Amino acid sequence: MSHVDMVEDLLQCHLCNKRLRRPKMLPCQHTFCLECLQGLAPPASKNLACPSCGLNVELQTAGPDGVLVLPPNLYLDSLLTALQQDNGGSAGVDKTRCSRCQTVGSTSACQHCRQVFCTVCWSSHISELKSQLPSLLDQLTGARERLDHRIQDFREVCQKLKQHIDVAVEVRIQSLRVQQSNMNKKAEELLAQGELSVAELQGRIHTTENTVARGADFDALPNDNKKVALFLQLHRTTSGLLDEVSHWGEARPTFDEENFRIDMAGESRTSSEPEEPDDVFCEAGPLSSADSMSLYYRSRSFTPRINLGRSVMQRPSGVGVAPWDDGVFMYIAGTDSRQVLVIDRSKMKLVTQLTAPSMLYPHGIAFCKTSREVYVTDKWNHCIHVFSAESKYLRQLGRKGHASGCFHSPEGIASGPGISEKTSLYVCDTGNDRVQVIDPSDGSVELILGILEPLPGQKTKRTQFNQPTGVAVTQDKVVVADFGNKRIKTYSLSGEKLNEFGSMGEARGQFRSPECIAVDRLGFILVGDSGNARVQIFRPNGTLVRVFGGRGSSAGRFAWVSGIAVTDSMDIIVTDSKNGNVQIF
Repeated sequence: MSHVDMVEDLLQCHLCNKRLRRPKMLPCQHTFCLECLQGLAPPASKNLACPSCGLNVELQTAGPDGVLVLPPNLYLDSLLTALQQDNGGSAGVDKTRCSRCQTVGSTSACQHCRQVFCTVCWSSHISELKSQLPSLLDQLTGARERLDHRIQDFREVCQKLKQHIDVAVEVRIQSLRVQQSNMNKKAEELLAQGELSVAELQGRIHTTENTVARGADFDALPNDNKKVALFLQLHRTTSGLLDEVSHWGEARPTFDEENFRIDMAGESRTSSEPEEPDDVFCEAGPLSSADSMSLYYRSRSFTPRINLGRSVMQRPSGVGVAPWDDGVFMYIAGTDSRQVLVIDRSKMKLVTQLTAPSMLYPHGIAFCKTSREVYVTDKWNHCIHVFSAESKYLRQLGRKGHASGCFHSPEGIASGPGISEKTSLYVCDTGNDRVQVIDPSDGSVELILGILEPLPGQKTKRTQFNQPTGVAVTQDKVVVADFGNKRIKTYSLSGEKLNEFGSMGEARGQFRSPECIAVDRLGFILVGDSGNARVQIFRPNGTLVRVFGGRGSSAGRFAWVSGIAVTDSMDIIVTDSKNGNVQIF
C-alpha cells in the first residue's frame, strides 16, 4: 500500500466510504462524518453505538443534535484542509480564506490546529477547543489507573526479587551473607525509588487533572489567544504525562544468579551497532531438512517488507497468525489500548478488535484450529480470555492466585499437543515461576513444568524458572524463554527437561532479557532477545544459526522485541513495544 493510499484510507469515512466531511470523533477515537453519525442517532435517545467497535456513547442531548456537540477530529480536519488548499493552490487560493466556511476577510490563526478562521467560525472553534478538555481529563484518569496497575506489578516484582535473592544466598556458602544484605538493600532502594517516582508522577497527573477540570479558568482568560495558549500548554502536559506512564516500569529488575547481581531488564545499552549478516548468499533449496533450513536462514536478507508504525497501535506485545482462513488474519495484542487488533494481512487493513470489559493488559496470543478459538493472556487481570474466530467473547480461564489452575501475571501462551491426543494450552505463569498446561475448554490443569521437590530439610518447592515469559510448542517439545535466568529451556510433552542453552551477556548466543519465542515448521527456535534488541535463531538442539536486528528505530532494527511469530510461508513477524511498530520480514 502506498503512502497516498494510506492517507486516503485514513481520511475515509467507513460509513459512507467517502472522504470525511466535518469529521466528528467518538471517545473510542473512531471518526466519521457529522451527517453520517446524525443519521445513526436515534431521535429520542441519548445513546449512540460506535459503528466500528460498538462502544456505547452517551450524548448530551437526544437525537442528531447530540452529535453536534461531539468533538471534531482536529488532526484529520487540518489534514483535509491542507489537501484542499494544495489542490487549489494553482488557482490562486487566498491565504486569508477561512478554513471552515471559505469566506475571505479578516481571520484569526489557531496555533493548535494550524488553521485560520473568520470571526464567526473563530468563536465556534474556541468552543470546540473547550469541549475537548473533558477528553483530556478522561485520558489523564485512564493514565492514572494504568499507573496504579504498573506500580502494583512493580511492587510484586521487587518483593519477588528479594525472595529470590534470599533463596539463592542460602544455597551458597556463609561468606556470601554480606552480599545478600547488600543486594536486599539495593532491592529496597529500587522499590523506594520506584515508589518515589510514581508518587511524583501521580502528583503531576493530579495537578494537571485539577487544572483541566477547572473550565472556569479557561473562560476567565481575557482574550482568545491566551485561551489557545492555555489549551496548548495543557495538551502538551497531558501528552507528556501519557508518554511517561506508558514507559514507566519498563526497566524490570531480575536477579542474575550466575553472576550474583541485580540486572535491570529494559535498560538501554549504549551500543547501536547492527548485527552483521553471515557471509553466505546462495539458494537454500527445499526447506525439508535442518541443514537446508540453516542455510536458508544464513542466506536470507532480513530487511522488513512491511513496517506498521504507531498509526496502527502503541506498545504492541504478543502477535500471532490464525490457523484458519488460509492464515490471512494477524492478531496483535495492544497493551495500552486494552484490546487485540485483527488485521487482514492481504490488505494490511484493520478488520476488528477483540476486547472485554475485564481485559486490562492483553499480552500473549494463541489459537486452536479445531475449535476456532483465540486465547489471550491478561497480565494484570491474571487470567486468560477466550474469543471465537468471529471475535465473540466466550469465557475466562483461571483467576489470580498461586494454587494449581490459578495465575499470577501470565504472559506467553501457546497451543499444541498435550499428554492426551487433544490440544492443550501452555501458559507462562510468570509471577508463579512455572508453566501450566491446561485444558482450553475449562482451564483444568494437565501438567505443570519447572516445579521441583524441596531440598532436604526444607518445605518450599523449588522452581527451574525465574519469570518465564515466552513459550512455543512443536509436535514433541515445549520450548520456554526463561526471562530471569537468561536461558532457553526445552521439555518433553510429559514434562521432562531435555536441554537448555544461553547465558547472561551480549555476545552471539547470549541473552539479555529473552522475552518471547517462536518455532518454525522444522522446530528451529526464534528468540526475541529483547534486552539486546535483536532476534536470534537456533537449531532445535540450541546451535546458533543467525542473528539479526540491532538497537535503533529504523527499518530492521528494534528497541524492545515484545512479540514474535513465524508463519508456514516463513514470514517472520516481530512486534516492538518501545518503537511502537510491527515489522514483517
